[in-house]
Amino acid sequence: MISERPAPRALWLVGILAVAAYAGACSDPFRMTAQFTNATQPFTVHALTGTPNYFATALSLESNTTTKVDGSFSFDVAFDIDPSGNVVYLPPHTVGENPLGNRQVGIMKATSTYTNVTEAPMSGYVYDSVTVAPLGVPVIVQAPSNNCSIYGLPNIYAKVVIDSVDTRTRTMWGRSLVDLNCTFRSLSEGMPTF
Repeated sequence: MISERPAPRALWLVGILAVAAYAGACSDPFRMTAQFTNATQPFTVHALTGTPNYFATALSLESNTTTKVDGSFSFDVAFDIDPSGNVVYLPPHTVGENPLGNRQVGIMKATSTYTNVTEAPMSGYVYDSVTVAPLGVPVIVQAPSNNCSIYGLPNIYAKVVIDSVDTRTRTMWGRSLVDLNCTFRSLSEGMPTF
């Protein structure tokens, strides 16, 4: 009598072929997809020096909000104005020592305009000193994110620019684009692909 039931080896082969076809249909079945759209946000901050300590003098990338600098060190970039009117970008380590340890935030001056900065570099960030840039010259920021630490690449990236300064009130107006997608480095508007 002939059995109508397929042999176990045949089922195993069909299963392997199905998995291979599924994996082949995608360029990379394990690649992460972006969950958040990149968009430029305007912001207003005050200089770290010469203003009341309750003014917003820093930017928190993960929440994409301005914040004050205090003992919680819950910011990624603080802002100041030098005597020549340049913008001074300060990572947390340059502002003070957090008793729980400072996060490693890196900043680099961009070599093109805000609009033309479309990708965050993998290296070249300055972690242990301030970055000074003229008005309108953007910086790129690499900051750790608690939400991304499980992926082995714990950083998020942003581009930040101060467009104007009122030296009398020590107020600055700027823009930022933060890519909140873990492992992504795109700094263009829209849904990131890398």
